Amino acid sequence: MRALAAIEASKAAMRSAVRASRGHAYLWLWGAIWIIMGLLAQFLGLTGIRWFPWVSLAGVIASLVIGMRQRTTFRLLIDRRFVGVLAATLGFGLGWVAVLGGAPSAKHLFAFIGLLVAQAYVIAGLWFDTYLLKLGLVVAATVLLGLFVFPAYFWIWIAVFGGGTLVASGFYVRYWMR
Repeated sequence: MRALAAIEASKAAMRSAVRASRGHAYLWLWGAIWIIMGLLAQFLGLTGIRWFPWVSLAGVIASLVIGMRQRTTFRLLIDRRFVGVLAATLGFGLGWVAVLGGAPSAKHLFAFIGLLVAQAYVIAGLWFDTYLLKLGLVVAATVLLGLFVFPAYFWIWIAVFGGGTLVASGFYVRYWMR
């Protein structure tokens, strides 16, 4: 009984830490980036896809700014093993693309990277909190549905349901997660 209470206390502390560390801001930011990328590709085609690295770079810079702002108010010990698992997952994933000779299309490459991101959320959910696990599974399902069930509408699907899922999760973290 005490072990279950300790687990719940740990989960509550983690969720409070996520809210305090602006976890919602990252979800809003990257949700907006997915929306922007999906709309760029949908309406500008290859020209819009060429903007993806720049939009991603802007997201990385904005993430660093959020991180620097939170540093002054919040400190969390980072589990090096978790960071190692994420780095290995992303590194091997990018290696797979190189070994396979690249992706056959921008849609497939975006879907592959989206699945790597979803896998990172699942790993974080297994490591820290189930809401991240659920988010990762929803993002993965969204990407796969868009790619295989709605391929003609993939980019708009990603904008609405991929980016929308991340934005909605940010609202959940900010206002309702306890």
